[in-house]
Amino acid sequence: MTEQAQNPAAGAKDLRLQRLVGQIAELNEDACLAELKRLLDEGVDPTELLTCFMEGMRRVGEMFETGRYFIAALIMAGEIMRAAMEALSPHLGQRATTGGGGKIIIGTIQGDIHDLGKNLFSLLLSCHQFEVVDLGVDVSPQTFLEKAIEHKPDLIGISCVLTTSVPSLKEAVELLRDQLPKPAPPVIIGGTCLDERMARFVGSDLWASDAANGLKICQNALKWRTEAD
Repeated sequence: MTEQAQNPAAGAKDLRLQRLVGQIAELNEDACLAELKRLLDEGVDPTELLTCFMEGMRRVGEMFETGRYFIAALIMAGEIMRAAMEALSPHLGQRATTGGGGKIIIGTIQGDIHDLGKNLFSLLLSCHQFEVVDLGVDVSPQTFLEKAIEHKPDLIGISCVLTTSVPSLKEAVELLRDQLPKPAPPVIIGGTCLDERMARFVGSDLWASDAANGLKICQNALKWRTEAD
C-alpha cells in the first residue's frame, strides 16, 4: 500500500501542491495566489510552498528558453513571485532555522535591473539567519567595494542576468579581490546568463545555479571560513 493510500490527507496535500506548481507555471496569478493563501491558512509549511514557487518559476524559465514564453511572461512571472514572497515572508520568518548565520552583501551588477532571483536568494538567506545587506540593482563595482569595506561581510553575492553586464561583473570581482584586505570574503555569483565557465572567466570564488543552491553554497562557505579561522 502506498504512503498516500495510507494517509489520504497527505496525498490530498501533495496533489494540491502539484496543482499549485502548475498554476504558477501557467502564470495563473489569481488562482495560485488564492491557493497560496488557503494553504498558509491551513498551516502548510511555508518552506514547502516556497519550493513550489521555485519549481513553478523554473518551469517558466524552461518555457522561455524553448520559445513557448516571451518577455511579457517573464515580467508576469516576476510579479507573481513578488506577491508570493510578500505573502510568505512573515511565515518564513517565524520558521527561520539555524543555518550558520553570517553576513552577506548582495546586489545586481551595474547595467542590470533584474531583481527576482536576487530577492528570492535574499529571502532564503534571511530565513536561515543570515544578515543580508541588499544593495539593490544596477550596483557599480566601486559601490560593491565601498559597501564591503563598510559592512565587513563574510560573503559577497553578485547577481547578473544580462550578458552585456558581464564586463562589469568581472570588474567588480577583480576590484574586490585586489582591494579588500586578505583574506577577502568569497564572492558568489548567480544569474541566468552565468555558468561554471563564466565563473572561471570573471574569477569568482563560487557560482550558484539557483537560489536554493546558492543558500547551500553560502552555508558551506561560511562553515569553511569558520573552521579556517
